[in-house]
Amino acid sequence: MEAHLNDNDSHSNKPFEPLMQELPESSAVLKDIRKAAETARRILEERKAEDIEIVDVTGKTSLVDLFVIASATSGLHIKSLSDAVEEGLEKEHSLVPDRIEGMDSKNWILLDYNDFVVHLMLPEQREFYDLEHLWSGFKTQRQRLGEIRF
Repeated sequence: MEAHLNDNDSHSNKPFEPLMQELPESSAVLKDIRKAAETARRILEERKAEDIEIVDVTGKTSLVDLFVIASATSGLHIKSLSDAVEEGLEKEHSLVPDRIEGMDSKNWILLDYNDFVVHLMLPEQREFYDLEHLWSGFKTQRQRLGEIRF
């Protein structure tokens, strides 16, 4: 009889099967990234950010997997959102941004956590740069190119 880890299954002739399927390492890492991004979203909601979106760019760029994008009502609001996200992610996930951009301008602050980026923008900048549309357009373009048969 084969060895089994599960004592309840000791009468079975089936080879050992894990009780809980393990995720591949990359999937487990992505799951942690998504949890951190959801924490950022929650913090932004609590601090009254507007139009909060998480954009999945996995496979579209080698730089990051997710964007968290939110609008703020003023430069001061952007700064307070940035501080809250930075503090909350460090407290809850032991994450600190690798880089912070835009602290001087206060119309677009970017918190770069390597695997995901938090974009905090005034509505005017968000409308102008339209990151959500830019990345969804990239997906559509890539899908069309994938449909071409040579």
